[in-house]
This record gives sequence, C-alpha cells and structure tokens, in this order.
Amino acid sequence: MDCTPPFLRLSPDIRRQIYEWVGLADYHPHFFRLNGQETEFFGLLISCKIIYQEASTLLYSRNRFIIRYTSPHSLAPLRSLTSRSLASLTSLRVILNEASCHQPEDGNHSYCCHLLRVYPYDGQTYCSHAHGGLHQAPATLSVSSTKDMLAEWMDAATYMSAHVNPRALEIKLVCDVQDDDEEAAQLAVAPLKLLSPLANCHVRLCRKTNSQLQQIADAAVKHARGITQTAPDALAKPCLSSSTAPLASHLLKLPQELRLRILEYTDLVTPWNEVTWSRQGRTSRKYSLCRVGCEYGASCPPEVHNGCQFVECWTIGCFCRLQHSAASDSCRCWAAPTDLFLICRTLYLDAQVVFFSQNRFVVHDYDSSSPSDVPNHEELSPRQYPFDRFAVSEFLRDVVPQGCLDMLRSLEVVFPPYNWEVWPQDDSPAQKDWLATVDWAKDKLNLRGLTLRVVMADVSDWGAPDDRVDMTAEQDRAIIKAYHRIITPLRLWGQPNSSSDTVLARFCANLVEPSKHTYSIEDPFWEEERSRVFEDQLKEKVERLVRGDELWEEQSGLPEPPRGLWKYAFRRDA
Repeated sequence: MDCTPPFLRLSPDIRRQIYEWVGLADYHPHFFRLNGQETEFFGLLISCKIIYQEASTLLYSRNRFIIRYTSPHSLAPLRSLTSRSLASLTSLRVILNEASCHQPEDGNHSYCCHLLRVYPYDGQTYCSHAHGGLHQAPATLSVSSTKDMLAEWMDAATYMSAHVNPRALEIKLVCDVQDDDEEAAQLAVAPLKLLSPLANCHVRLCRKTNSQLQQIADAAVKHARGITQTAPDALAKPCLSSSTAPLASHLLKLPQELRLRILEYTDLVTPWNEVTWSRQGRTSRKYSLCRVGCEYGASCPPEVHNGCQFVECWTIGCFCRLQHSAASDSCRCWAAPTDLFLICRTLYLDAQVVFFSQNRFVVHDYDSSSPSDVPNHEELSPRQYPFDRFAVSEFLRDVVPQGCLDMLRSLEVVFPPYNWEVWPQDDSPAQKDWLATVDWAKDKLNLRGLTLRVVMADVSDWGAPDDRVDMTAEQDRAIIKAYHRIITPLRLWGQPNSSSDTVLARFCANLVEPSKHTYSIEDPFWEEERSRVFEDQLKEKVERLVRGDELWEEQSGLPEPPRGLWKYAFRRDA
C-alpha cells in the first residue's frame, strides 16, 4: 500500500503552482522580515522535509528579505537559516543602523529624508515632523554597542559565506555612521569581502555626503561585485596644461568636433537638457537640476519621462550618491561633472562649449525651489523691489563667463508673482541696471542662435494670497505696466535697427493675468476661458512689441519652444 501523502503524489510542476498560489512566490517579489515575522504558510514549511525543501527553495529565491539590527542577537535569524535556504537566497537587505531614509514595513520603497525632488517644502524638514522618531543616531565606535553590532554582523557574514551562492545574491547594506568615523565604516563593509563576488551590492555608510566615506563605499561595492580596481600608482595624475596631459592625451589627439561630440554623451548635458539658476533657495547662486517626480505611465509626459531614470534612485533604498555617502549601480542621478572642467585647459574650454550650448538655462528672479514664493512685502521698508539687480542681469554679467555668452542657445527668465507695490519702477536701480545689461550683452550674445522666453509666474495652486484675491483694477494695471517695463528693453535684441543687426532666433512670453484670482467665480469655466483669452492677447502684444510685426508674423505659426521643468514640478498634482 502506497503511504505517500496525496500532495506528494502530484507532479512537481503542480506542487510548484500550489506553492505560488498560497503566497510563496508571485510575479512581484514579496518582502519578508527575518526578525520574527510569521507568514500564513508557516505551517506548510514545517509539514515535512520534502515540502520544506521545495517550498523553502522557492521562498528564498523569489522574494526579498530584510533583517534589522535592534539589539544584541538581532542578527541571529541569519545564523538560523539552513544551508539550503541560504543557498537559495537571492536578495537580502541588512539594516545595521539607519539615521535617515528608513524602510517601511512592507519594503516597497524608502522614505528619502534628504529628498530634493518636486515639493515646495524641504524634504528633511518634513521628515523630522512626520517620522523623525524612526531615525537612529549615527553609529560610532566610541559607543560599545556599535562594536557589538559590527562584531555580530561579521559573525553572521562568516556563517553565511559557507552556504550562500554569492553570484546569485544581492545585498543592500545600511550602516549610517558618523561622518568622521572612517574606522566604523571600514568595519561595516569588511564582512562583504567574505561574500564576494555578489550578483549586486548596494552600500550606504552615512546620511550625509562625505568624500572619505564615499570612497570606502565605492571600494566595498566594487570588491563585493568582483570588479577589478586600478592600482593607485597606475592612475594618471590630473594635468596642469594640455601639453602634459597623460589622462587626456588620447582625447586631445582628436579634432575638436569629435571631442565635443564625445562630451555631449557625458553629464555635461543634463537629463532634461536644462539647468536652473537662482539667487535664493537651497541651491542659491549655483547651477542645479530641477528634479521632476515621475508620475509613471501615460500621465508622465514623454519629454519629462525620458529623464526620470536619472533622478528616481530613491525608490531602491535609498542609496543615492547625491544625498548620502552611498554606492549603488542603481543610482544614476545627475551630478555636476566638475572633474571634466579640471583635467586641462583645452578640455575645460571644450566642456564649457558643451555645457552652455546643449542645455536650456532657467533663471529664477527669486527662488527656484518654490517659484511662486515672493519676499514678504509687509517686511519691506519701503515697499519696493528688494534687489539692486534682476537675477538675469547677475546671471549674464557675473555667472556665465563672458567668453561663453555666445554659446547660450536657450534662456528662460522667470519672475515670481510679486506684490503690485514691489515690482521695479523706472527709476529703480534694478530697472536701470537691466537697461544697461541688455545694451551690454547685445554684441556678446549669439542672438541669431538664442531662444529667449520671459515668464511672469502665477501664484501657488494651493491658494492665492490676499493681495491677488482682493486686487483692484489700478493694482492690476500697475503689474501689467511692470511686465512691459521689464520686457520693452528686449526690443534691442528682437528687432534689427539696421541691415547688419542680428536678432533673436525666437522670443516667447508667458504672462499671467494679475487679477485672475480676484473675480467671484460664479461660472469657473467661463472665468478660466476669459482669463486665457486675456493672457493670449497680452502674450501677442508683448511679443509683437519685442519682435516687430513682420518677424512676429513669420514665427507666429511655429510651435512653442519647450517650457521649463518647474511648470511640471510645482503643479498641484505633482
């Protein structure tokens, strides 16, 4: 008589399907915590040896596992896994200490607390209010518990090394140490050497960016993945001139046309071909990238979605090299390629050509991190434009090297919705400086190759301020006059005064109606249409003013140049 249980009489393929139906594996990997999480199929695993061998192999090969160190012996579950389970393991996240960017219980993604993406508020400030209690203090060897934690991690890795299949295993290690404790960082990554070569490896060693810890993380990941590193003495030293440039010698032998073409495939060209500059905010007076949150699928415009892969690495961990001392091949986030400007003078000049000619530059007159924000006009005494110069004047005269002005191909100037009293007057220093700047730059810019857009931004979608809700007709006219006051000098660039004059390739204006939030909205669709018609008429009027009737007629039927990314980043449903 056959005593084999009915379940084991089924074919292996059918048993495998049953294992999948009960939740052992799915199309999308599940996340399981090794620290005491009990699953609904726990009884299946302990039913018999044959079923355990089949089910455990499927469970550990098709899912992702997380283990967190919280107290002594927290890593004991790793030493409790059988050799078969460890041999099947393909994804393990080890959290020794987490000072930021914590993993939620379901493990689907991380909360990046240094997120510089799409929101008007600062990510770190939001995190401290919303879930700051989940953060641990940075680890340091000056505390005995840190030594115990790292020793336990070494013991666990030693045990695992005898059983795992390293070439099939991906490890994500998080151990946020103090930014000056390099010894602790070295001890945290040392166990990875026992497990190499891994299929993949991600390491985070500090919530802050630190060059020394970054080097430790990079070296650990490369070693863990079996990537051969160049010996230090074999590295070419940075050169001081093009004639003694071992690092650039082969590149310098090429014609400049080929060098420029090669550099176009580097980070000199940003993911969206756009660079932001403003004099306020977190990146004040620095080049930065407006990071637009991917909306996934059809709702993410193609011109935006193409760049999402270079800013979304926070979804894996977070092992972002821009925000932390971390190393991961999944982080493709754009960073300014400063090294390309430091090799030698020849490549420095080539890099400038590519950077300024291949990117669109968006200059915010106040704060690029929140384009609808304005200075508190109640605190301004007297209530007038608070700066001596427009940001675009500062950008053209002081930021862009004078020899690079003729390389600019696309420039967008954004003014926030200033209070009607704050807009500059004819006799204000900023307006006078603007007139001088337009005249000064006329012969330095390559106007024939330059597209210029001037944007007067609207208030935040989350609510209009009182000065826009209760605006009078006189105040509305005062702002419209300010629009014209700023744009009128651009006629010097947009219209030829003689047959030899060059003029702008394109000029576009996008001007918001100041009083659009003032009207009582009995019929919102009618009000929106009325405002749109007014803004279209205003747009045509100022574009004709700058270009002249003949040039405006020639280009009126052409499609608009692309708008700045900030319009996507700060809309209501971002």
